Amino acid sequence: MFLSGNKKIAVKLRDNTVDLKETKDLFARLMVLARSNRDIDYKEAIGNYEFTLTPRALFTPDGTILPCHDKSKLIHLLEKLTKEDKPTEVGSSTHQDAVDTGTPDLTSSDQPSRKIALVDGMVLVQKLSKKPATVLTVKDLSVCFNDRLMQLTRDYDEVILVFDTYRADSLKNVTRNKRRQGKSSIQYQVRDDTNIKHIPLSRFLSHDKTKSDLTEYLANKTLEYNKRSSKLIVTSASGITRSNKDLVFQENNHEEADTLLIHQAVLASQRNPHDAQLVFFSPDTDVLVLVTANYDIMLKNTSISMASGVVQIEPLWRAIGKERAKALPAFHAFTGADNTGRFSRLGKATWLQVFLNADEHIVKALQMLLDEAHVTEGTVSTLEHFTCAAYSPKGINIKAIPQLRWHLFCKHRAESDKLPPTLGALKQHILRVHVQTRVWAQAAIALQDPQLDPLQNGYFKDSDGMLKPVTTEFFPAPKAILELVLCKCKSDCSSGRCSCRAKDLACTDMCQCSSQCQNDDDSQAIIYESDDDDDDDDDV
Repeated sequence: MFLSGNKKIAVKLRDNTVDLKETKDLFARLMVLARSNRDIDYKEAIGNYEFTLTPRALFTPDGTILPCHDKSKLIHLLEKLTKEDKPTEVGSSTHQDAVDTGTPDLTSSDQPSRKIALVDGMVLVQKLSKKPATVLTVKDLSVCFNDRLMQLTRDYDEVILVFDTYRADSLKNVTRNKRRQGKSSIQYQVRDDTNIKHIPLSRFLSHDKTKSDLTEYLANKTLEYNKRSSKLIVTSASGITRSNKDLVFQENNHEEADTLLIHQAVLASQRNPHDAQLVFFSPDTDVLVLVTANYDIMLKNTSISMASGVVQIEPLWRAIGKERAKALPAFHAFTGADNTGRFSRLGKATWLQVFLNADEHIVKALQMLLDEAHVTEGTVSTLEHFTCAAYSPKGINIKAIPQLRWHLFCKHRAESDKLPPTLGALKQHILRVHVQTRVWAQAAIALQDPQLDPLQNGYFKDSDGMLKPVTTEFFPAPKAILELVLCKCKSDCSSGRCSCRAKDLACTDMCQCSSQCQNDDDSQAIIYESDDDDDDDDDV
């Protein structure tokens, strides 16, 4: 059940980092102690301890968060909801919400007076992975990039191009390092005459400084190539937003292009007619989630062009409702995103079904992760109920994780990766989710509040200075198991030299003492009975 390699792992537990070897020995010790007189509560132990060094519900054996492989499934699941959603009648609550927020019903007969395209620049760069033979230098790359951009947005009146900002202390560095697959990064100079003929684009973009310089370079070149264009061209890179027209923009401190797209969409919605059209060009599930959450402050005719096709936001926003739409980023981060990881054996389909059936308390708790500066015990408790709902078998309504872990262990023989995380692991996960959701919650504004301190919210720094996730607040097993006292007496364990007797403990099957042991369970029972008899004699 709890079997893995014997590799020694450094694990962060509360304020301490400990080196332990993970084997099935922890569970074996529990079995032995359960047979002895030592005070071990089976139910309490299984319910509150992982019995693995890293919680299998959230982590791989080496302590890294489980990668989210099915994130894109959320796109198809949300699209499916729009097809199942019944037409909204005038006078219904969702219709009234639309009227109140300035997002009236969208009909197919609406023809936009103006079309605005919002493009994630780095996604477009990555689509140039197979460079044309004509691309010999960085300047050639910029020309090719601009041609692709103009071809993509040829039918649009306004083009907004945004890029990520690359920071040395970013939490996204862990994900980026994984994508390199252990390959070292190489920094290149970004100049017109830099020769990249024989350099694969993936290697050229392997260093964050190169990517940072390239985003600024492409933003400037795009404006240069289109300075006489009749279209409004807006570029935003490294916090600076400019255009080929006489528009003035406030500086921003966004790190993610995903949130910067939302900010620019809100600005575009404010300066354009109400019947204009917004189209996002991004394949990222995160962008779809953020657009849906912020739809009520965007133009009514908003859509996103993805690999699966064009997704209209208005039907989706109506299908899940205003409150769940607002909570959607927190739901997404909690159930599986790049920086926060996912739950083992639970996919987006399961989580979405639970989310749609959840009561208002769970929806409000998810919204609090977006809106509040601190995670309260009440929020943790409510999200514990949410987690239990996802893990509980049909017909079972257990709202406490320790009880659910015990139930699944006993009734379903669930292995460690099929059990929900313990409360100690879940709380650290919630703290990491809070860091991400606070960034997403401020997508619409230019200057976001400083990011929450990762070291106070589910992360620690390892010896190399890299941020890594805190796996849990608790040790992997009860102290009595981790510090199991075993003697190796060659005599009968009757003296104080016996380490078990010295601590007033009975010897167990794991001790290596002789068969003449006078400190085992049976011997202890005889001693206790003798003491009772002596007490009776005294009473007489």
